Amino acid sequence: MDNIINGDLSSSNQMINIALLLLAAMRIWLEIMGFDFNSLPMTKGLARMQGKSDLNSFHRMGLVFSIGYIVLFAPSVFF
Repeated sequence: MDNIINGDLSSSNQMINIALLLLAAMRIWLEIMGFDFNSLPMTKGLARMQGKSDLNSFHRMGLVFSIGYIVLFAPSVFF
């Protein structure tokens, strides 16, 4: 099955895509384990300049992007 995604993933970037899939899986695992992303040093520094609600939505979008990356690219790497 050849489609727009497989054409891009079959190039020399396959190791990069696998590494990014592992990072996305680790991000989801941290969310499931209940890791507090607001306790990270960079987040604490940004919380002083912005607000905590903005950073919570920022971390939530990171979760959405990780799930989206896995849904879109994992099938072409595994099959």
